[in-house]
Amino acid sequence: MNRTQLVETLDSVLSAAGPDGVTGVMLMRLQRIRELLQVYGYGGGDAIGDEAHTRLRGLLRPCDRLYRLGEFEFVALLPGLHDGNHALLAGNRVRRGFQAPLRVGDTEVMTSVITAIAVAPEHGCTATALLRSAEYAFGRAMRSPDAMAVHMAGGEPALVPYGRLREAITGNRLEAWLQPILDLRTRRVSAAESLSRWHDPELGQVPPDRFIPMAERTGLISELTWWSINASLRQLASARRRKPALGISINLSPRVFGEPGLVEHLDSTLQVWGVEPEGVTLEVTETALMEDPALSERLLRRLCDAGFGVAFDDFGTGYSSLAYLKRFPATELKIDRSFIQDLPRDPRSLPLVQAIIDLAHRLELTVVAEGVEDAETLELLAATGCDHAQGFFIQRPQPAEEFVRGLGATAGRLAAGGG
Repeated sequence: MNRTQLVETLDSVLSAAGPDGVTGVMLMRLQRIRELLQVYGYGGGDAIGDEAHTRLRGLLRPCDRLYRLGEFEFVALLPGLHDGNHALLAGNRVRRGFQAPLRVGDTEVMTSVITAIAVAPEHGCTATALLRSAEYAFGRAMRSPDAMAVHMAGGEPALVPYGRLREAITGNRLEAWLQPILDLRTRRVSAAESLSRWHDPELGQVPPDRFIPMAERTGLISELTWWSINASLRQLASARRRKPALGISINLSPRVFGEPGLVEHLDSTLQVWGVEPEGVTLEVTETALMEDPALSERLLRRLCDAGFGVAFDDFGTGYSSLAYLKRFPATELKIDRSFIQDLPRDPRSLPLVQAIIDLAHRLELTVVAEGVEDAETLELLAATGCDHAQGFFIQRPQPAEEFVRGLGATAGRLAAGGG
């Protein structure tokens, strides 16, 4: 069932209940999905989802309606409730019901369920409003020790609604934006960093710092990353028809850095768009590397051996930056903006940046400076021997199609030293 069908079904339930009827919506999602898929594979994941559906059906009342939204995602419509506490009882029953393992063939699988509840008319009188309330509650449930939450009327949501983000990703409603990376020797655009943007018809422009954390906490980050890789390589193929040597950088979330099949997925997407791996740099953070250092080292070596560039992003902000420079293979180092923004004004910043650049060059790494916001900073970086730079002074991120259309004009303007 998709969101449109769910809204139509819930609208009919609310209409049948009348203005005084109490109807609950309960969103449920299995936890530990990534771990389960790594252990049991995708075939086993299907069986786990089926068994979870069967158990949920047994925990609900006969009059409740249960629908499966995704492999591990479910929604229950709870008509004829006495009040909000009645819905809370249903949520507690589900939570307790998953304290026992699921039986899948001859195997017992232990998992738990995130549960979020909203109740009409208190939390919304229409299907759209009620689902949005439940989705806001889902964000709180992910942070709750009990993995369960009821919507707080009047509360300010910390994250975007889960269901809307899932629909945006699966419905290909996100946009790829590109920010140029300038070669400081030629003053020409040599590459671009790919960034995900989301404009929702109801929520408006949703900042990445609101929807990416939601994706990471709910497991949607895998789908978001696959979408980003495909969209980025499609735009790179288009851009290279105008500028054949252009490269692209793609961020990899810590949550997907160790995903099974990552290298194979990248390779197959390259083949679809006719792009060589040498034009693609994958940006990883210390957080991604240190979640599982042994796995990270193996994966980075595979990526480098396959011809991809690997960039250490946000360099200088972690606790073990020098340690991972020694251990992990890479081709590029990106100096965090916190070192760059005060470069002309802070006398201690320049020698630090110079030392980072010299160290990177001794390790045969290309250096990119992030957060360049004025001409003086750009010239100081060029004088230190920094290889590349990006930031608002050079150019703000823009829709990928606009970036591709303006490649010739952009290159000329940036060569002249203007932002």
